[in-house]
Amino acid sequence: MSDEIGGSLRELAALHETPPPLSAAEVRARASRRSRRRRATLALGTMATAACAVTVVTFALHTDPAAGKRHRPGATPATSPTPVRTPTASASPRPSGRLDVDLRTLTLADRVLRVDLRAAGRFPPGTRLTVVARTSGAVLPLKSRTEVRQVKVPYLVELRAPGGKPVYAGALSFDAKVLRSLSGTTGWVGLSARDAEWLHDRLRDGDQIELAER
Repeated sequence: MSDEIGGSLRELAALHETPPPLSAAEVRARASRRSRRRRATLALGTMATAACAVTVVTFALHTDPAAGKRHRPGATPATSPTPVRTPTASASPRPSGRLDVDLRTLTLADRVLRVDLRAAGRFPPGTRLTVVARTSGAVLPLKSRTEVRQVKVPYLVELRAPGGKPVYAGALSFDAKVLRSLSGTTGWVGLSARDAEWLHDRLRDGDQIELAER
């Protein structure tokens, strides 16, 4: 066999030659190197994960709108002011009695009194006469064209029509013809002495007598 062939055979044998077994120290050294490589790889992976998390958090913190464009809470809607209620005028008080000019009666507290009227019928229906004074006895001056006569009237009640025109109610204890001298602006409601006393005691200042509809 030539030297060239022999050299080729030796090279081929060297390639397939089993490496000599390692000593225990070399085995431990190799294991230690592999362990360090694994720890280094693990540390690098942890650092990379943390870096990604920091990046995400930083991005989230910087995604808010600009300071000048931040959403502001909506303003509380202004409540409409409560409308002030205009006080309505109170209804007129119910009259205490009713004077019927046609029937010549005065009705008060379900009691009907017969009356003698002079100049009281000139007021329109619905007119209210208000009690302004009461006296157990007073002198009523009756003016005529020629003289003024003083007539004493028991249980006199003075009423006023709108505009201040007077109307007197009392006992008819004198000649009714005297009433003819009453002026056209003065009204008279004559009653019997008994009815006049009852009316005087029943009425109060401020009470109203309404003229009935015709």
